Amino acid sequence: MTYEHEGTRRIIYDGGAVFVPVCIKCGRFVIPDDSICVNEESGLKQQPNATCSRCGRVEMLFEGFLP
Repeated sequence: MTYEHEGTRRIIYDGGAVFVPVCIKCGRFVIPDDSICVNEESGLKQQPNATCSRCGRVEMLFEGFLP
């Protein structure tokens, strides 16, 4: 089984959070925000972090944190 977004660029924010810049609703590429909200205690805040031309404000696919 091949990973669906293999070879797709990634967005890496300060702190090492890695996202695939794709809308989780329709699959289109999105325009990522300049920054995201991360709390050291609770981790990544679940909120819209990109803009899709079709769906508006959405969350990108989160892959994890870099070591």
